[in-house]
Amino acid sequence: MSDSRPIGLDLPDGLPPWLAAFVLEAQRETDTLRENGAEQAAAARTALLKKLIAAAQAYLDTELDAGQAALETGRCEETIRRAVRDGRIPDRRANPKGRHRVRRGDFERVATRTVDRPVNPARHRYVRPGELCPVHHMHRFTI
Repeated sequence: MSDSRPIGLDLPDGLPPWLAAFVLEAQRETDTLRENGAEQAAAARTALLKKLIAAAQAYLDTELDAGQAALETGRCEETIRRAVRDGRIPDRRANPKGRHRVRRGDFERVATRTVDRPVNPARHRYVRPGELCPVHHMHRFTI
């Protein structure tokens, strides 16, 4: 006997809109399969969707330091650290004197541009230790 109840999949916070739309559409298609009696196909799709969501959750829960976050977002490290200090993204440091650590799912808020203008890669780039940041005119030192 087949179970005709739709399977509810909890989408993690911070999931990119395109991926959330994909999962929701796949869930609707899976429910249609189940309604038409294709229980094995529906069960297989549900298992794959659950694995996809678990992988997305693990990706979003990964903690990065300010340098890694800057590389991924295309922002300056100081922008990431300022967002942590301002409370826009939570600080995940175990040691208050250690390097800033942020959850990938949290820094996506900083990565989203609020101004409709292109990013100037000459101004916003990763700054190596000892180089002068072109935006903030400060040296980056390793601690």
